[in-house]
Amino acid sequence: MLVLKKIETPHIKSNLFYTTTHNAFYKDMYTSFGLKEALVHPELYEKLIQLEPILEKHNLNLIIYDAFRPLEVQKFMYETAPAYLKPYIAPPPQEDSKRGFHPRGVAIDCYLTDLEGNELEFPTKPDAFYVGYEKDKNYPSYLKKCHRDYFGSDVSQKAIAHRKLLEDMMVEIGLEPLPHEWWHFNLKEAWTYPLIPSLKNVKIE
Repeated sequence: MLVLKKIETPHIKSNLFYTTTHNAFYKDMYTSFGLKEALVHPELYEKLIQLEPILEKHNLNLIIYDAFRPLEVQKFMYETAPAYLKPYIAPPPQEDSKRGFHPRGVAIDCYLTDLEGNELEFPTKPDAFYVGYEKDKNYPSYLKKCHRDYFGSDVSQKAIAHRKLLEDMMVEIGLEPLPHEWWHFNLKEAWTYPLIPSLKNVKIE
């Protein structure tokens, strides 16, 4: 049985968006599957623990809003996504696929806050979804700001600096950033780790 670890330290907090209605679906997608907190592969856990003194130095907290997502949950999200959301939800990956890092427990989605919990400014909202996004005809243009190499005039220098700070922290501990999602980081060669069908296949430590 595979082991996954809970990750919660003084400066690293678990706040899974998909256990709330604050997400692209506007509904809780995780709790019925038993997923209530951020779980990560032990190798990713060891990397993230190295962030604690870095975050303390900067007087910041890291909020992990998505981490391990079992294959059965990825399938459920894909199959139940409304038409306006379907293009943005990845189908469940195959075992030999070089994608699908969350179902392997080797990726996190995250952002930074100050010590009082105030979210730092970034080019977009975390996960790029906001209330009413599905009715916004300009939403496809908004998604361009998720890319790490986006420096358009509609993004503040403060947001760009925070994006760089987060990326620098993660690269320093040995994680890889995803080019088109400023919030996503994963272990190197993430596709080589096994896909995990369900929480039933996991021992949580």
